[in-house]
Amino acid sequence: MGSLQDALLNTGLASEEQARKKPRKPQAKGGKPGGNKGPKKARGGKGAPGPRTSRKPGGPLKERKPQSDLERAYAARMRAEKAEKEREKQARVADQEARRKRNLELDKLVEGKALNVPEAELPRYFEHIGRIRRVLCTPEQREKINAGELGVVSLRGGYLIVEPEVLEAYKAIAPDLVPDLAGKEPDAPEDDDYPPVPDDVTW
Repeated sequence: MGSLQDALLNTGLASEEQARKKPRKPQAKGGKPGGNKGPKKARGGKGAPGPRTSRKPGGPLKERKPQSDLERAYAARMRAEKAEKEREKQARVADQEARRKRNLELDKLVEGKALNVPEAELPRYFEHIGRIRRVLCTPEQREKINAGELGVVSLRGGYLIVEPEVLEAYKAIAPDLVPDLAGKEPDAPEDDDYPPVPDDVTW
């Protein structure tokens, strides 16, 4: 079977000079023969870098050491102690806020109703919150306190003389701030700076 050149010559479609020329090779897109040569190699000829590690140059890989039972127990104890301190702090804050609101309510209750007299010099002693306390009153007030016709309440560290109805309302809100005046009056404490009352004085 003849070549393509012989066939062209026989049919008269090409001259001998044209038939002797070699056909050109097809060019790749962009004008360069040979087509795409594939992706370029990474700089240095070593290809794409691999995943990073925490190993220092020339050193072994460092692996995180698992916690021991002792370390886990210590961490759990520290978390528990921190949570307990936080609960105690919140409880103190809540208690202080409750006391503040209660004191404001008690202030309104006794506002303008306290019977204390600035000129009063006669002490009436009583026990309250584990200590001997006193309130200064007039002889008439002291007699009524002993008869239960007047009461005494505590507010912000001081003591107020009040009527029985105020005493009952006060006791409903803060029973711990109402001293018990029943029974025998205790003796004055040794560190009391008020002069003692003579035994022969009658009221």
